[in-house]
Amino acid sequence: MYFVIYKVTNKINGKYYIGRHATKNLNDSYMGSGKGITNAIKKYGVENFSKEIIAETTSREKLWDLEKEIVDSNVVKDPMSYNMAFGGKHYLHGLKEYDYHAFIRHQQKAGRTYAKNFVGKSKSWHAKGGSASSTKRSKQYIYEITTDLNKKYVVNGLEFKELCYKQKWNYNTLHWKKSMNKYIKKGIHKGFLVKQIKTYKKTA
Repeated sequence: MYFVIYKVTNKINGKYYIGRHATKNLNDSYMGSGKGITNAIKKYGVENFSKEIIAETTSREKLWDLEKEIVDSNVVKDPMSYNMAFGGKHYLHGLKEYDYHAFIRHQQKAGRTYAKNFVGKSKSWHAKGGSASSTKRSKQYIYEITTDLNKKYVVNGLEFKELCYKQKWNYNTLHWKKSMNKYIKKGIHKGFLVKQIKTYKKTA
């Protein structure tokens, strides 16, 4: 096996992508799976891209570390780069290490996107099988949310997501079981308290 870091370059505009690859054939056709590079290849055609090996190591674990070292904040922020994520074994870990403010923005956006997608579902979608059943269960969960400014909201499971979207809160953070029923001690929601005051009761 070969454990390599490769660079793919767009021959038309000079933009590039750096990725990792474990392979038995260095001449295989793998060009990367990142969203930026795959979209670019679809747009310009694979024939307009060149590929070169820029580094090599001896194991898969060392490959993760090598990618983390090479695909850093300079690469991700470079307007000529197709790389959208830091290198290494875990994207969010890398983001938190290299750019904490970007990490916080990512978490906020993730919460808003999740809520927006949920709120945007059509009524017909909710009327179908499991979706309708899930909606019914969610309405039976009641939560009391106290903000860091001591403002209180009492909402059901569906309203919880909507409120997070409107207030630009991170739903995943506030709804996380380990942070439930105790004050959040760090992060953008420091001082928040979420209590589950009513749970779902299954009926026959």
